[in-house]
Order: sequence, then structure tokens, then C-alpha cells
Amino acid sequence: MNNSTYLYSFFLLFGFGSLFYLFQNFRSGKNEINNKILLKNLLEGLDMEVPDELKTLDNSSTDTHKLS
Repeated sequence: MNNSTYLYSFFLLFGFGSLFYLFQNFRSGKNEINNKILLKNLLEGLDMEVPDELKTLDNSSTDTHKLS
């Protein structure tokens, strides 16, 4: 009786852990462009110098990635 309870608990924990792992690694909102735009907005908000690479980014570039 106890062995089956431990076995069910293990499989439930493994299943929830797998779902959490898949959710964290394969969600659609996580990409490099969004991170760069967030960094650019943060630096501009803090009145700090923005690197040239981030200056070329435009907020409209994320809309084109969402459509494709």
C-alpha cells in the first residue's frame, strides 16, 4: 500500500516538474529581441547612454515577428 502511494507521488511530482520545465523553455514571449527592447527602454528611462546596437532597434520590429 505504501509503495504504491510513493510511486503515485513520484509520478505526479515528475509530471508537474516536466510541465513546468516545458513551460519555461518553450513559451512564445521569450526571445532575444524582446529582451533587447526592454533593455533599451530601461536605459532610456534611466537617462543612461544606449549602445549603438540598441539604438537601431525599433518597437515596431516586434510586431512583424508576431505576425510570422
